[in-house]
Amino acid sequence: MLRLRPLGEADRIVTLFSRERGKLHAVAKGSRRPGSRFGARLDFFSLVALELHKGRSLDVVTGARAVVRAHDAGTVSTTAFWARLVEPQTFALASYAAEVIDALSEPDMAVPDLFDLLCELRDAIAVGVAAAVLAPALDLRLLAAFGLAPELDACARCGSPLGNRPLAGGRARLAPGSGGLVCRRCAIEETQSLGGERRGATYSVSATELTLLRRLRTVPLTSLLDLFDGDTAAADAALARLRRLTRPFVEHQLGRRSKALSLDDAHPGHGPGTRAAAR
Repeated sequence: MLRLRPLGEADRIVTLFSRERGKLHAVAKGSRRPGSRFGARLDFFSLVALELHKGRSLDVVTGARAVVRAHDAGTVSTTAFWARLVEPQTFALASYAAEVIDALSEPDMAVPDLFDLLCELRDAIAVGVAAAVLAPALDLRLLAAFGLAPELDACARCGSPLGNRPLAGGRARLAPGSGGLVCRRCAIEETQSLGGERRGATYSVSATELTLLRRLRTVPLTSLLDLFDGDTAAADAALARLRRLTRPFVEHQLGRRSKALSLDDAHPGHGPGTRAAAR
């Protein structure tokens, strides 16, 4: 469940994301009444099995059943998930994921990888992975599911392969407007063609950060702490810094800053929305 909007006095329009049909909108009649048969099943970020009736303009929800997922370590605790989802930073991150998927998805176009990612995010929240740890990996996985993953192995402009230390001093440049890493030659050529200016912001990245970014593309969200041998403090420090590199790529595709993370932006240094100045 990505979004809920009131309709009339007792109904809601719900924005859903399903494995079979991707994003769709439906009407949940009477769901705002205290005695609604849907109850809390139609809530933000809930995982449910729905029965839908084809309507003239919108589908109508006729049945809803909560779904309990199994995890490698056992059944995911629904109680633990809801208790952690309401934490401000976690709720902001979940809202951000819903915002991005809602904005970039075409209606009635199935994207199974996105559905699986949402379920994986729910599992990671339920087992207690912090929002700051999840954020950069979530950015990369969202972009990959849409076919918009930043190029991290070669120059995004000329295609030249780049190793772990592609530029002098062990620091590369990431350019959201170009789609990923940009080699020195292309960066110089672009600057020259624009009369000494750059096309959009670029971000400096160290060899260590680049290696970690590359690893985040494939590590399950529930296993992110394994990259740091379970050291939560080290994971928080390293991955929170990476968000300055991944979030601009998502917002470049959105064409704007995230509305869901506006609260975090108002309090620098806190939460998954922390921004850093582009260089």
